[in-house]
Amino acid sequence: MVDTRQLGLPEIIVRKPERDDLTLWSVTTIVGVLDKPALMYWAAQQTANAALESAEILVDRIKVEGAESVGKWLRDARLRPAAGELKATELGSVFHSLAEQYSLSGRKPTVREAEAIVAATMGTGVDKAAVRTEAQVVRRMVDQYDRWLQRFTPTMLAAEVAVYHPQFGYAGTADAFMNVDGVRLIVDYKSSRQPFDSKGKPRKPYPEIGLQLAAYRYAAKAAVWRPRIRENYSRRYYLLSAAEQEQAEAVPEVDGGIGIQVTPDSCEAYRVECGPETHTVFRHLIQVFAWRDGSKDVVGDQIEPAGQVPAKQKRSEQ
Repeated sequence: MVDTRQLGLPEIIVRKPERDDLTLWSVTTIVGVLDKPALMYWAAQQTANAALESAEILVDRIKVEGAESVGKWLRDARLRPAAGELKATELGSVFHSLAEQYSLSGRKPTVREAEAIVAATMGTGVDKAAVRTEAQVVRRMVDQYDRWLQRFTPTMLAAEVAVYHPQFGYAGTADAFMNVDGVRLIVDYKSSRQPFDSKGKPRKPYPEIGLQLAAYRYAAKAAVWRPRIRENYSRRYYLLSAAEQEQAEAVPEVDGGIGIQVTPDSCEAYRVECGPETHTVFRHLIQVFAWRDGSKDVVGDQIEPAGQVPAKQKRSEQ
């Protein structure tokens, strides 16, 4: 039986792997290969909003800065949060940290603790008023999560558990393992500022959450050490040594999975299909990701009629 008290240690970001390390793709990096029409629409809307908000000065900016520079500024609108706001990924990261602290300790984070982590995430150059405002947003999310906990009274088994599957070359971090009414569950938190989607319906996790949870659920090993992470060009890799593999525990067994969608105004849990069939789909996705990762070699040199020197060789001889 897994001693879940040993699981869930903070990760360490490292610059490069050690000599005997396995380098494993992160689950979120693999799932990122999927087409996300909603995300594409959102990104286009952010660019449109930036153009509309600056319409009166856009022509003048093009004259001064050049069309290429202004075009890049519009293109990257999706990467810029509203002034004084956390980015969507940052908001989720801050909430995860505070929710983990509360779930394991039973003590709600104080205003000062929330402001400290928001300030550290937003970085330098952000005024204190913005930090306080964002800390209030995140604390409202924690309050909503607390109300959900009071409704369902789960037993928290472990949080932020790094899991590995050396055979299939992936790893990731499961947000939580908990027991709800005698049912053992693997959990993924999803966060958003808005409680409703574009159609006015309550916001729910995207279907890709099933692939994530299945990958974590059927991983082979769980870390009882601080997991080592390497990031490169927006991709995340987990490192695993031979010594760590020997120390590893089995991943806690579960009966199913849920996604907990949290906003400043709501918190609801949704059942997620994350059984063996979904894990099989995820394994196929690994193959797609690996193919795309090496696809630069798919298209070779141009062909030439028989007996002629290839154009590439001609250029090298000149």
